[in-house]
Amino acid sequence: MSKDDTWFLKGVAILLLLYHHLPFDSDWGFVPKSGARVCVWIFIFISAYGFTLQMKDKYEKKPVRFILKRWLLLYSQMWFFYLFNLTVHIIWDHSLIDYFTSSVFNLPIDMLGLYNLFGKPEIASYWYVNFLIVVIVLFPLLYYLAKWTSWFSIPIVVLVTQLIPYKMEFLHGGQLNYYLVIVMAGILFAQQGVFEKIERFKHKKDFIVTVGSLLLLSVLMVVRYILLPQTEEKWYLSIGPISTLMALIIVMFVYLCRTDGKISKLIQKLGTHSGNIFFIHWFFYNYLIYVLKIGIPVLGFVCCFAYCLGVSLLVEFIKKKTDYNNKIRKGLKILLRE
Repeated sequence: MSKDDTWFLKGVAILLLLYHHLPFDSDWGFVPKSGARVCVWIFIFISAYGFTLQMKDKYEKKPVRFILKRWLLLYSQMWFFYLFNLTVHIIWDHSLIDYFTSSVFNLPIDMLGLYNLFGKPEIASYWYVNFLIVVIVLFPLLYYLAKWTSWFSIPIVVLVTQLIPYKMEFLHGGQLNYYLVIVMAGILFAQQGVFEKIERFKHKKDFIVTVGSLLLLSVLMVVRYILLPQTEEKWYLSIGPISTLMALIIVMFVYLCRTDGKISKLIQKLGTHSGNIFFIHWFFYNYLIYVLKIGIPVLGFVCCFAYCLGVSLLVEFIKKKTDYNNKIRKGLKILLRE
C-alpha cells in the first residue's frame, strides 16, 4: 500500500469522523452516522499497518525503543491542541481548576492521556489517545504473535479477550477488544504482503466490484445498527467484527480502485491534516456550533471542516517556520541513540 493510498484513506476517515460526530441526529439519521464510526477502524488499520512496517525495518529486536518512539511522537503532535483544549475547558467550566488543584497527579495524568487507566474523568484529552497508548504498549506482543502464528493469531486474540474477565473500557470508545481484530488485520496485511499479492487486480475497476462493495457496506451498516442496542457488550456479535469487515472493504476498495485524479489529490491532501483535524474538531461541534447558532446540518459540517482545516494549516505553517518536525526527529534520535 503506497503513501498516497494511506493519505487517501486518512482523508476518507476524517470526513467520516466529522460526519459521525455531527450533532444533528434527527436530520441526518442515526443509521449512517452510526456506520460512519468505521472511521476509527480505518485509522487503527492504517496505524497497525504502518507500525508493522516500522517494526520489520528497524525495531523487531528493539521493542522497547519502538514503544518509546511512538509514544513520544504521539505526544509531540497532540500537545499543541491539548493546551488549547485545556484552556477552553477551564474557561467554560471553572470548577476544573479545583479538580486539577485537588491532586498534583490530575493534570499530568490528563496531559499524558492516561486518565482512563487511573479511573479519572476525560477532560482535555481524548479516549482515542488513551486507547492508542495501550495499543502501542501491546503492539510488540501482538506483532510477535502474528509473526509466530500467522492468521491463527486472530482466533487466538478473540479467544483470549473473551476468556479474560477484565474488559478495558474507554469513555466514548467502548471496550478495547472491539478493535483488536482490526489491529491484527493491519499487522497481518503488512507481514503477509497482502497488498502485494493482489497487485494484479489493482487495475481491474470492475463495475461489479464497485456496486458489490457499496451493497455489502450498506448491508453491514444496517446490521451493525440493528444489533448495536441489544449486543453492545457482546462485541463479537456487533461492533467489533462488523466494523472490521466494513473497514477492510473500504481499505481494499480504495487500494484497488483509487485513481490519481484531482478529487483523489484533494482527499490525499486532507489526509495529511487528519491528525490535526481529529484533535480540534470537537471544539467546533461542542461549542462554536452553538455559539454561532448553526442549525443546519450541512452548514455545520462545512463550517467545522473549514474551521479545522484553517487551524491545521496555521499550525503546520508554524511548525514549518520553526522547523518543529525536524527538531523532534533529531531529538528522538539523540534520546533513543539511533
